[in-house]
Amino acid sequence: MKVNAEKIEGSRVVLTIETPASVVDEALDKAYKSVVKRVNVPGFRRGKAPRFILERHVGKEALYEEAMREVLPAQYEQAVQETKIEPVGEPEFDEVNFKQGEPLTLKATVYVRPEVTLDDYEELAVPYEVQPVTDEDVDQQVAFLRERIARLTPLSDDQALEKGDYATCHVKGIEGGSIEADIDQDLSYAEVGGEYGIIPGLSEALTGMKKGETKEFTGTYPAKEGEEPRTAKFSVEVKECYRKHTPSDEELVKNLAKENLDEVKEDIRKRVTAMREDLARRAHSQKVEEAVLSKATVEIPAVMIEQREQELLGRFADRLKEANMDLDTYLKSAGKTVDDLRKDLHEEAEKDVRRDLVLDAIADKENTQVPEEAVNQVVEAFARQTGSDTDTIKTTLQFRGALDGIVRDLRRLEVLKKLTVKAAEKAGTPLPLEEKKAEEVDEDGKAADEDAQAAAPGEAAEVEPLPDEKRPQSEDEDPEPQPEDSEPEKAR
Repeated sequence: MKVNAEKIEGSRVVLTIETPASVVDEALDKAYKSVVKRVNVPGFRRGKAPRFILERHVGKEALYEEAMREVLPAQYEQAVQETKIEPVGEPEFDEVNFKQGEPLTLKATVYVRPEVTLDDYEELAVPYEVQPVTDEDVDQQVAFLRERIARLTPLSDDQALEKGDYATCHVKGIEGGSIEADIDQDLSYAEVGGEYGIIPGLSEALTGMKKGETKEFTGTYPAKEGEEPRTAKFSVEVKECYRKHTPSDEELVKNLAKENLDEVKEDIRKRVTAMREDLARRAHSQKVEEAVLSKATVEIPAVMIEQREQELLGRFADRLKEANMDLDTYLKSAGKTVDDLRKDLHEEAEKDVRRDLVLDAIADKENTQVPEEAVNQVVEAFARQTGSDTDTIKTTLQFRGALDGIVRDLRRLEVLKKLTVKAAEKAGTPLPLEEKKAEEVDEDGKAADEDAQAAAPGEAAEVEPLPDEKRPQSEDEDPEPQPEDSEPEKAR
């Protein structure tokens, strides 16, 4: 084979290919043997008709088309291997000379991965900033934990409800107001002093009531524009009364299995600090990534963006399926078409492709390598998720061509990590060391290692109610104060 690769504008390459005449002859012979087995030729058993008879029966063009369908892609793939180009789409064949006894010549034009021009990314200086944890922050968390593990205890029959208490009750609309409310329902753990938009006046009516009592009350609905306020009359029967018990220091310490309150506070401080450092790392990494991308120049072929749009569309459809909805149903409910959805995904797709190209270019320049251990961690994570053994998952990923994608993702992650470290050091704010703590290992013994979950990074630690953060919690903690030995839902 003779092959020449010529770069042209628009991140395209033209491959001029020439092969010996024997390639054409062999392809036509193979096409004859294939077609003759599929076609009935009068006077001959299937597969036994001579070639010249078959050509008269189906036309010489049919054999040529069959032969070219096989030989053109094969010769193109060989040319790609020899020239070491990286196609990103399907080729367009042109100027094809395919005749028996003559050399095969053709041109194949294909989009390739574009070249990336990198600026002085090594000199980036991006400060790493983390919000310090104050004593007030810790005290807020302690107060929150008290509320979190508070329990409701039943009141005696002669104890009246006060603000902050809870009641299970039955409410129904009765005659007597300007409108009659269509309500007849049980409420679980209605808070005295709480707000109930659908039943105005309920909170005030519950105040002072006891178990077994019934009361009628009037509620006023907010006036609509140009109308008078509307009133409705209700009847409420209290079935059970509860009072919230907030744990003392001693009870809180015992519940959290700590030695004393100072240990509780120290644990909170560590957790909030770790969470804020994680959030700060993510924010810093995002800033570094944006700065690196802004300094790079690359002309992205439209076909690469279209391919990424298709990938994003497929992932979106998978997420819908997990929510028991298909794409067509979603599109109808949203009043959109597939093309509309593609347009919505276009910006994200273009950004994704640009990020991959730039990070790959830096990885090539820096000769970044991915440790085998990092790849194995990802494979093991997939195995745990699917309940399969590691070898089976690895074989499956290799067969589907997904393992190479995992390596590329990890390589990009490694590049970005190095860039963030350098950028923080250049700004005079070096990143703190990352530690893998014992509590980051779950009951199956797997480490909470984000590198092993590169395709699906884990969420930040849950800590609340500090601004814009999540609260620490354990799986057995209830979101609302609950009575002992029960699992009620708070009234809505």
